[in-house]
Amino acid sequence: MRFAWPNGYRMAVCLTWDVDGESGVYFRFPERAERLLGELHQRLFGPQVGIWRILQTLERHGIPGTFFIPSSVAEMHPDVVEAIVAAKHPVGLHGHLHEALETLSEAEEIAVLERSQCILAKHCGYVPALYRAPAWELNRRTPEILVRHGCRSDSSLMDDEAPYALETQAGPLIEIPIQWALDDAEYWAHSRANRDKPLADPQTVLNFWQSEFDGFYRSGGCYVLTLHPFISGRHATMQTLERLIEHIKRFDGVWWTTLEAVTAHAEALLGAGTLPVRRSPPPSAES
Repeated sequence: MRFAWPNGYRMAVCLTWDVDGESGVYFRFPERAERLLGELHQRLFGPQVGIWRILQTLERHGIPGTFFIPSSVAEMHPDVVEAIVAAKHPVGLHGHLHEALETLSEAEEIAVLERSQCILAKHCGYVPALYRAPAWELNRRTPEILVRHGCRSDSSLMDDEAPYALETQAGPLIEIPIQWALDDAEYWAHSRANRDKPLADPQTVLNFWQSEFDGFYRSGGCYVLTLHPFISGRHATMQTLERLIEHIKRFDGVWWTTLEAVTAHAEALLGAGTLPVRRSPPPSAES
């Protein structure tokens, strides 16, 4: 059955960015960060150049975006958060140093979440309630932690193409699914550390993203594209995004929206008893 979008829309399109900056290098590769300056500067392209092209593109097309920002990036680049908030794009939580959650104890995970909420609240003027896990990997305990700390939705799991409520001991968490195939890093995240990974042809990526959109349009799902300013802020990749936007604009009934608006709509459906409610798989097949 087709998902019930508001105002007669056929589907939703959410353009999202993970504004990681240098954060992930400091957490995942601390020795490399101490020794190799090039990787840090490559990531700096995002907050220094890419993000401004992205904001200009969204303004030119009159469409919204959603931005997930590690709180360390907010501290290092407050002008980026200020510009995103001024443009009225919602900001979501994305760790402090883009921490891999599976490496953290429960106490450490909670401390990171509370720290990122506090820092982003200072820079945004509100406590973000949207969440996306760094590298899209949640601990089994994470959904409940998020609910207990006031988060309303997560966008890190890949088991559907439309929103649903994920059941936790603390109450439901709205899940807005994503997919590796709709992530620019899978095609263009080329660095000194992984230079054996070839850069994909932009036309090939565009064809894939357009074909995925066409399928979402038929099924009526929520098309979530995940991008990174240091990757998709470059000329060829920005042109790919522009061409994708132009392709999507040819279709009627598309809701260009944010994960904030999708969250609110899903919450309304949940309150009406018409949103699917799911549970995570058990920890073992014998459970």
